[in-house]
Amino acid sequence: MTSPKIAVLTFPGNNCETETVRALKTQGFQSEVFLWNREPSELKEFDGVVIPGGFSFEDRGRSGIVSSQEPIFKTLTEMANAGAPILGICNGAQMLVESGLILSDGNNIPTLALLNNKRTNAEGKILGTGFYHSYRTLKPANKKTPFSNFSENIHIPIAHGEGRFTLTPEMEKEVINKNLIVFTYVNEKGEEDNHYPTNPNGSFQNAAAICNPKGNVVALMPHPERNENGNPVFISLWNYFQNKKTIELNNETISVTDFTNTIPQKIQQDEIIVLVRLKISDKTEKTFINVLNEENITRREKWGFYIDNTVSVPEKIKAISNIIQSGELVNLNKQWVVAKIDGEWYDWTDNNEFKKSEARFSEENCFIVEAKEDIKGQEKKEHLATILPEINLQNIKYGVCWDIPKNKKEEYISHSLFSSRVGDTIKTF
Repeated sequence: MTSPKIAVLTFPGNNCETETVRALKTQGFQSEVFLWNREPSELKEFDGVVIPGGFSFEDRGRSGIVSSQEPIFKTLTEMANAGAPILGICNGAQMLVESGLILSDGNNIPTLALLNNKRTNAEGKILGTGFYHSYRTLKPANKKTPFSNFSENIHIPIAHGEGRFTLTPEMEKEVINKNLIVFTYVNEKGEEDNHYPTNPNGSFQNAAAICNPKGNVVALMPHPERNENGNPVFISLWNYFQNKKTIELNNETISVTDFTNTIPQKIQQDEIIVLVRLKISDKTEKTFINVLNEENITRREKWGFYIDNTVSVPEKIKAISNIIQSGELVNLNKQWVVAKIDGEWYDWTDNNEFKKSEARFSEENCFIVEAKEDIKGQEKKEHLATILPEINLQNIKYGVCWDIPKNKKEEYISHSLFSSRVGDTIKTF
């Protein structure tokens, strides 16, 4: 029997392809690196696909979202629908989630998200956020996938910043009922505990991996390729090819009834808006322009401040000026700043002060993307409250403001490239 061929599909910025090819070859597979810009039809010559970890396209926008827009994913979708085993590891898992190959609605919009890590203790206190690397123990929770047909727990590395599997409440029930959680994080006793340190990212139900309803496509955050402890994942895949009857793929489907199109909300009138734009080239903006083949797109970081409404406009201007000059939000050597305070636009001048001006863009052509759980805004609020306590900030909201062609606004508001419907909220002026 000829050894099965497994493609290790890589994109610019992936960095675990060598380890992945080695892990596959160790178990007897034929394997090679398959570049994202190769002729897509050639991918069908392989029996399965593994997408390795790394930081594809520098994680611009959201981790995995740019890669998931590449033409090769059309071929990957055809292979998934035909039952080919596909594994995404870390950044590869993020791509599979963002592409909708794990869970999606009728329009192939993802109904699952991988959000920023959030490490919490039993009391609910946030102990840390963002990138985290360590080792964790994984327990097979669903052994009916090509990658998880074994009983032993495995102790393997993790290294990610956006690994928190998150769904809507109704989708959570579907995932549990359909047994789509493939691996869970457990402690040294093999017990699940939804808090740090057992759960390193706050993931739903301690999920370390989730599969599609059929069971042949798996998004796995930890790295089985990085040490021999992860070999059972690849041995399982080998056994799957040796005797496919040991695992019968499901014919499951999931109906989505609580997942509607994005409905923008209006920004609150009392929110002070500060928009920040790079003076140098914005790589994320340029990447989105290339992906969409759309020249007229502008990206600005957005900070929203809530200050007591009884405070006068001059006092608000002074407070925001102090924040700008603190250097905590803006590098004035590299970024332009404009602000909207009580309905009026202001430019930040070379004299380090705000001057009333006309808006540099049409509000009608803009929309803002904010995380539903705004960890970045919360962290900045806590820090600024320490260094500038006299301002008495009530809240800070972080987001991204997109300025796009008027005739494309409705299309781009609902485009998964700009926002995750599970994790984000769309707002307009």
